[in-house]
Amino acid sequence: MKTPLGYLALLLHAHLPFVRHPESQDCLEEDWFFEALTESYIPLLWVFDELSQSAVPFKITLSLSPTLCTMLKDPLLLSRYERYLLKRLELSSREIERNIADPGCCSLAQFYKERFYAVWIAFTQNYKKNLLEAFKKHQKLNNLELITSTATHGYLPLLRNPTQAVKAQIFIALDHFIDCFHTPLKGIWLPECGYYPGIEVLLQEAEIKWFVLEAHGILLANPRPRFGLLTPIYTPSGPAAFGRDSLSSKEVWSAQEGYPADPYYREFYRDLGFDADLDYIKPYVLPTGQRKFTGIKYFRVTGKTDRKELYEPQRAKERTKIHAEDFIQKREKQIIKAAQVLPQSIKPILVCPFDCELFGHWWFEGPLFLKEVIKKAHQSKVLALTTPSEYLSLFPIQQVCRPSFSSWGWGGHSKMWLNETNDFIYPPLHEAAHLLVDLIQQHRAADKIIHRCFRQAARELLLAQASDWPFLISRSTAKEYAISRITTHLNRFFELSWGIRHKKINVKLLEYCECTDNIFPKLNLDYFS
Repeated sequence: MKTPLGYLALLLHAHLPFVRHPESQDCLEEDWFFEALTESYIPLLWVFDELSQSAVPFKITLSLSPTLCTMLKDPLLLSRYERYLLKRLELSSREIERNIADPGCCSLAQFYKERFYAVWIAFTQNYKKNLLEAFKKHQKLNNLELITSTATHGYLPLLRNPTQAVKAQIFIALDHFIDCFHTPLKGIWLPECGYYPGIEVLLQEAEIKWFVLEAHGILLANPRPRFGLLTPIYTPSGPAAFGRDSLSSKEVWSAQEGYPADPYYREFYRDLGFDADLDYIKPYVLPTGQRKFTGIKYFRVTGKTDRKELYEPQRAKERTKIHAEDFIQKREKQIIKAAQVLPQSIKPILVCPFDCELFGHWWFEGPLFLKEVIKKAHQSKVLALTTPSEYLSLFPIQQVCRPSFSSWGWGGHSKMWLNETNDFIYPPLHEAAHLLVDLIQQHRAADKIIHRCFRQAARELLLAQASDWPFLISRSTAKEYAISRITTHLNRFFELSWGIRHKKINVKLLEYCECTDNIFPKLNLDYFS
C-alpha cells in the first residue's frame, strides 16, 4: 500500500431533468436520456467493469440525481430506449450498404453498428435493464462512493422563500437515495454548486457529511481558509465543504482549449441526422421531418474549419492516453508543491468534479480518458485516488469557516438562473411553495383523496423548480420546451390546490398527473410543513 503525498478526488455528477411523455410516441427531449445512456452511462460502466476485472483498484464519487434514477427505473422509458437502439442498429446497417464504395465511411458505419450492438447486449443482457444495480455493484466493491443531488435539481439559493422548499428538495432526495441504494447518504451534490450561508443547517439536519463548492465559495470564506483549496473546511453547523480545483477544470471542460478540442477527437455537431438527405434519414428523425441527432458521426474535430476530416477511432483512443498522462502529471506537480506548504500531519486533496455527461456524450472519448487517468493514478508514486468521505476519515480535523455565496455558473453566482430572460418564473414558484405549506398546515386531518392530491401537487411543484428550466431559457436552448414544462407543472399545481381548498377534487386530472408525473411515489409531505 503506497503512501501518497496527496490525493485526487474525481467526482462525476450524473443528472438529467425528468422527461417522460407517455402521451407522445416520439419526444425529442426523451432522446436526451437515450443519448446519455448510450454514450455516457453504459460506457462508464464498461470502464468500471474493465478496471475491476483487471484488478486495477480505483476510487470515484458518482452523484446520481433522483430524477435520473427515476428514469433509469421507469418501464416506459426503458422500453422506448430498446426501440431507440433497434432503430440505430437498423440505420447503421443501412449506412454500411450505402457506403459500400467508400471504405472510410463504410468502416465507420461498421464501427457504429458494432458499438450499438455492444450497448444493446450490455443493456438487455449484462445489466438486465437495471443500471442502478450495476452501479451498486461497484459501490459494494468499494470502487464508487454513490451520492445524490436534491429532489429535482432545484437551484437552492433562489428557492429559499420559503425555507420548506429547500428542506423538501434535500430530504425527499435523501429518502429516495436510501430507497434506491439501501445505504446512508454521506455527501450531496448541491445543484450547480449553488450555496447560500445557512443551508448547512439543513444539511446537518439531514446528517449529510460533505458537499462541494466552486473555488471562490471556499477562498472567500470567513475566516479565510488557511490552506485555500488544498483541504476542506467545516461549516459552522458541521458538514464539510470541498472546493473545486480550479487548475484541472479548464483542461477537461473547455471545448476550445481543453483536451476535447484535440483535432483527432470526434466532432459532436456533425451528425448524420443533419448531414443526410431528408428523404433518406426521415425514418430516423421526428415524424414532422424535424432533424435530430442519430449518434452516427463520421468526422473528427479537425480544427476551426467546416472541412472536417474522417474520424479515426483508434487514433483518437491513443490520444486519450497522452492526455491522461498529461492530466496526472499536472496534478502530481500541484500536489508536490502543495505538500511543501502543508503541515506533515495533513495531506492535500484536489477535488475535480465534472458533469458525467461530458464523458461520452459531449466528449465521445471521455470514458476512455477516464480509464487511462485511473490507470495512471494507480501507477503514480505521488498521488492516490480517494473520495471526500474517505479523506475526512483520514483527516477529520479541519478549519471551521463559513463559505461564501457561490455557484459554478456564469459569473460565479446566480446570473445563469436569474436574469432578464427567466426572472418571470420565480414569483409563481414562490407563491406555489407558500401555498403548499399553508394548505398542508390547514388540512392535516384530510381524507385519503386529499392526501393523494397534496402529494401530486408537491410533485408538480418540485418538477417546476428544476434548475434545468431557467438554464435552458438563459441559453435559448430548448427554450420553448423549458417554458412549457414550468407552465404545465404550475398549472397542474394550482388546479390541484384549488381542488384541495374547495374540496372539489378533479379526479381525472389527479389520475392523469399521477400517471404522467409519477416521480417520488413515497413522497413525505411532512418536509413541507
